Amino acid sequence: MARQRAPSGTAGGKSLRVHDFLALVHEGVAAALGKKLGGMEMRQRFSYVQYFRGTPNVHYEIWAQKKTGRVEIGLHFEGERDANYAAAELLASRAPDVQAAIGPEYELEEWTQVWTRLHRSLPAPSLTADVAADAASRAVALIRGMEPIIDELGLRTD
Repeated sequence: MARQRAPSGTAGGKSLRVHDFLALVHEGVAAALGKKLGGMEMRQRFSYVQYFRGTPNVHYEIWAQKKTGRVEIGLHFEGERDANYAAAELLASRAPDVQAAIGPEYELEEWTQVWTRLHRSLPAPSLTADVAADAASRAVALIRGMEPIIDELGLRTD
C-alpha cells in the first residue's frame, strides 16, 4: 500500500486531528481497494469511518478513540437485535474460517444489548500518519478476508 504523507505540522509523531487522521485512513483504504472502494460505500462521522455494501447495518469501522489512545478496527452488526445475534452465531460457528481469513487477533462479542461486532483494538497514543497507514492496511485485510464469508453466509440485511 502506498504510504501517505503527513499533513504539514505533524512531523515528529505529533497527533493529527481525528478528522485528518480518518482522511488518511480513507486514502489508504481507497488506494488499496480502488477509487470505487470495491463496490463499497463510505461514510465518515465524528471519530469513525465506515465502509459498507447495501445497508450500513453491516459495516466495517475504523474508530479513533482519542480518550483511550486506541484505534478499533471491526466488522459491526448494528441492525435488528435478532439479525445481529444470528450473524454473530454464524460467525462463531465458522471460527476456523474466520481466523484463517483474518487472523486470531479479532474478538467476536456482544457490544450492546442490540449490537454485535468482530473487532480488534490497537494502541494509538498519537493519531499519526503511520498509525493511519497501519489502520488502513488492517481494515483492508479485514474487508478482503471477511467479504467472502459475509456473502457466503448471507449476513447482509439489504
